[in-house]
Amino acid sequence: MSRALARGHGPAIAGLVVFAVALWAQTGAMVGVFYDDGIYVAIAKALAEGRGLVSLHLPGAPPAVHYPPLYPVVLAGLWRLWPAFPANVVLFQLFDAAALGAAAWIMVHHARRTALPPLARYLALTIGVTAFPMLTLVGVRFSEPLFLVLLAGAVCVADGDDVGRGKAAAAGVLAGLATLTRSIGIAAIVGIPLAFWLRGRRRAAGVALGVALAVSAPWWLWLAAHGDGIDPLLASNYGTYTQYAGQAGVVGLLAGLDFTSLQPFSRLLVPALPTPIWLAVTAMVFGTVVVGAVTLARRVPTLLLVLVPYVGMVTLWPFTPDRFMWILLPWMALLATAGSLRAWQWGWWGRIPVLVLTMIVVVGFGWRQVVSVMDRQFAMTADRASRPFALLTAGIRTGTPENAIIASDGEAMIYLYTGRSAVPLFLFKLDGRRMRSFGADTTQHYLCRQGVTHVATSWLGGDALPLLDTLRTRGDSVLTPLFTVADGPALYRFRCPR
Repeated sequence: MSRALARGHGPAIAGLVVFAVALWAQTGAMVGVFYDDGIYVAIAKALAEGRGLVSLHLPGAPPAVHYPPLYPVVLAGLWRLWPAFPANVVLFQLFDAAALGAAAWIMVHHARRTALPPLARYLALTIGVTAFPMLTLVGVRFSEPLFLVLLAGAVCVADGDDVGRGKAAAAGVLAGLATLTRSIGIAAIVGIPLAFWLRGRRRAAGVALGVALAVSAPWWLWLAAHGDGIDPLLASNYGTYTQYAGQAGVVGLLAGLDFTSLQPFSRLLVPALPTPIWLAVTAMVFGTVVVGAVTLARRVPTLLLVLVPYVGMVTLWPFTPDRFMWILLPWMALLATAGSLRAWQWGWWGRIPVLVLTMIVVVGFGWRQVVSVMDRQFAMTADRASRPFALLTAGIRTGTPENAIIASDGEAMIYLYTGRSAVPLFLFKLDGRRMRSFGADTTQHYLCRQGVTHVATSWLGGDALPLLDTLRTRGDSVLTPLFTVADGPALYRFRCPR
């Protein structure tokens, strides 16, 4: 192994290892257990069948304006190769694993610029890419692996030496494609030209910016043309990000300045400790990352100038799933390693904190990583969430006509596994950073307007419980139970009140 690393095969080895681990991490969970994954695949099905960029599972198939199109486009290509769902999910799994492996390859190759000891950078990045939250992500159909390989590629090209127009254009293409995968790829469209500009490469900055905007422009034009085609009651889940941010308002956006967006890292790395000690250790963790960033600023400036706006946008965004930050784990591990090595050079007053912090992280993260991998705990959430949906979709297939319209949680999954059109059962909007239900009357009116014939839920104690309780009080003919499972799924026939 050491000879292979010395010969420069380290990036390839890391990529292959991550690819193999990502393949092993795939689950048998149903597509749609984490909501977004089901919508990605439903859009891919629409594209593969020539229906266009639409939310095929919703009645009337409105335009898809919430999720950027590149990942569904890739899945659509795979769908056309094997148009048998759910058997074709194995192709999606293979692609996502390959994308994560390629991202690891690129990141390890790019990390050569850091001049860190080879073993340190290989371990930091490989552990970061295969951390159990990353295994959870790659095990379901999220766009993060594709986004990560495109973002890493853009950063690697832009941080290279002798960047002329060709490489600047390549960096712009990759940044634009990253934005077509996840809208937060805008961080690359901002950071890469800025990095070129600050390095005195003004022409390269202009080329990269122009190309990135040109590549991503079709998506912005699509949003401008079709953004108003979504029912306002569905804006939180299916509307544009502008509509979503508008619901939160300025106060909701600025509330993110408490930096709760960084909690996914602290919860992952730091074990349960008394609050003052926990806060002090968390500050040490992020302080080490900052020291690493300062240490590497001259060697990988583009990486840092992309990470800063990325973290800034996640910080302000009113809804912050942990996965938005989890995909930065490889780079955070690299920066923390650089910071630790730099602090080690300061003598004992730097070495003692590094040793203490290392032991704490080993306890907080290392033990959980070992247990998660040994017991495949990273896959348990998806696997467990699939069980009630397996019962529910089977009941819908056998207990409803093919033209039924189902109101349910996981509506895209319901469509994929039953062929029935479906709408969300829980309708909400943002009030600052809180979700507010539209209430039973508004929801009932929406269900009637959409022609809903059945109501389903994977869990009777979920978000829809208040709505179901209210509908039950409005006459025994509004909701007629077809089957219910205690603390599990339920299916009802729905009739609009007269």
